[in-house]
Amino acid sequence: MTYKRKFLLLITFLTLFSYSSVQAETVTKKDVQLRDDVILDLLFPYINNTLEEHFNNSKQFYCDKILQIKKKDEQKNYTYYNITVQMKTFEGAHDYPYDLVTITFSNKYSEWKAIDIKSRPLKQNEISCPLFW
Repeated sequence: MTYKRKFLLLITFLTLFSYSSVQAETVTKKDVQLRDDVILDLLFPYINNTLEEHFNNSKQFYCDKILQIKKKDEQKNYTYYNITVQMKTFEGAHDYPYDLVTITFSNKYSEWKAIDIKSRPLKQNEISCPLFW
């Protein structure tokens, strides 16, 4: 066998045995929804307190969703997050008044705190979230 053939054979074997199957990670809608559900569950007491402070009484809500998650790098080794959530509030047995509320929470100072809240009244035709989904 010539050196060229041996070299080619060696390269072929190295290529075959060094080949590893690489699988790309895929994130499904179900994974994202599960992540959002966990975050909303963890933020639930903070959402409740923020709504009570904002409206000066307890408010129920539904159709809650995460609009945005931002990772903030303030210093080289200090990271915190801002999470913006949105929900529809109601009174009684899903009665008026309805409000669309958007709250941004931050854990910059180790505990989740509302850093921004916006609300506006909703009209009848703007209520489109099913009660149970």
